[in-house]
Amino acid sequence: MKRTALAMILILVVTLASVSGFSQAKKADKPEKAKDPVCGLMVDKDPKLSSAHKGETYYFCSKTDLEEFRKNPAKYAK
Repeated sequence: MKRTALAMILILVVTLASVSGFSQAKKADKPEKAKDPVCGLMVDKDPKLSSAHKGETYYFCSKTDLEEFRKNPAKYAK
């Protein structure tokens, strides 16, 4: 009886540790987000859709917004 209870507790502890580790690993896989200064959408930080202005990097949802920003960065940079 004691062995069965000990085995069940051990299984429960191992299961909880595995679930916790898996959930933390999933959070690390998510890309960082940034706000597109042209349209205001939250976007993934994609280097292909980014531009630097006065030492700050800005990220965009589309090439259209990126080009709009490059035409007049002072209008959109805060």
